[in-house]
Amino acid sequence: MPESFYNKNAKQLVELYLSKSFEQVHQPWLEYLTPILNKPDTRMLDLGAGAGRDSKYMAQQGASNNISVTAIEPAAMLAELGKQHTQGLNVRWLQDSLPDLTTVTKQEVSFDLILLSAVWMHIPETQRSRSLRKLANLLKPGGKLVISLRHGPSGDERNMLDVCSDQLLHMSKEFGLSPLLVTDKNADVIGRESVTWQTVVLHTNLESKSR
Repeated sequence: MPESFYNKNAKQLVELYLSKSFEQVHQPWLEYLTPILNKPDTRMLDLGAGAGRDSKYMAQQGASNNISVTAIEPAAMLAELGKQHTQGLNVRWLQDSLPDLTTVTKQEVSFDLILLSAVWMHIPETQRSRSLRKLANLLKPGGKLVISLRHGPSGDERNMLDVCSDQLLHMSKEFGLSPLLVTDKNADVIGRESVTWQTVVLHTNLESKSR
């Protein structure tokens, strides 16, 4: 993960990330989020939480139902700004990263929703299967895993790895995950012409999970 880039450019990136709302960025899968927010004591995991925009939205929307959000951001400077943005909300920030998620695993907590927004293109192909297995094991039965896929060059020093929804769906079967939604490629909400996004929503079987 290119933490050095995110630390070096943390303030500018926070401004960029917060320039668009949660609803603008995540519109393709909002219908799956509403029932989760309406359920009491829901636990959510925001991986690659960045400036805290998504964690803040989910914690605010679920406040009346005692929803808790665990936010993970490997870049320390970005995480510090994210903590400030979510102050006073039921958001807990932890330092961790895929594929191991050692700190999260030690909490012995499972989640109703795991969100990976703009993360998958940073994970090397050799680590993706292991990452997906870890995520599947952290989901509650019936839990949902939301992954946004970024297509297109970075335009800066970051190395954006190729991602493929078909590959993701193929791997997910191994770990008892089934697709609920695979969107077409959508335009970048920030307006970068060379960048498109897909959203994949996976869920675990209610009765049993692959371990």
